[in-house]
Amino acid sequence: MVKWVVVELSDREYQVLENIDELEGDPPEKLRELLRNYLICTPRFKVDYHIIHLEEKRELLMTVLEEIWKEYESCISPLEKWDTQKIETVRENLMEINAIRPVGSFDIALTGQLKKPWLSAYNSVAKVFDDVDEFSQACIATIYILDFLSRGTLEPELLKDATIFLNELFLFSYAVAKKKAHEFQKARGQKCDLPLASDELVA
Repeated sequence: MVKWVVVELSDREYQVLENIDELEGDPPEKLRELLRNYLICTPRFKVDYHIIHLEEKRELLMTVLEEIWKEYESCISPLEKWDTQKIETVRENLMEINAIRPVGSFDIALTGQLKKPWLSAYNSVAKVFDDVDEFSQACIATIYILDFLSRGTLEPELLKDATIFLNELFLFSYAVAKKKAHEFQKARGQKCDLPLASDELVA
């Protein structure tokens, strides 16, 4: 549905807007990009930024999610079936996009570049994908953030494997906490159709 916005601009503001023609692309897309850059740079609007992109990426997110759950149909923990080569490939790709960092000789940890936006995205996923469970929402958030950090360069197969890797080692713990919170709310007879303020997870 097309929506129109009419605003008054100062001479300087209009001059800046006119110069947008120097950039590549059609005018509507340029304005969208300006809005998105503003949203991602303004803390109180970051949720809106993620919601916009989650909706736009719905097809990719759901396609990769389906492939992830196929992996779990044959094994409770897909990582147990992976060989050393596959694990190393996933690790290297995650380090390239600064999603994880080495800790000591063998361990790894999530970087702030992944964890902070992931938590924000995970809290937003329920607003866009309210018909899936907490673990599917965690998968969607991970796929989305990996696609975001890699600027869309990770292939679906690698997105699937990297999501399983991160969720199994780190991020499913948030889904467990969220599920327990929902079950506690239901036990007390509270409505939890929509996430409450206290429902949001923090690092």
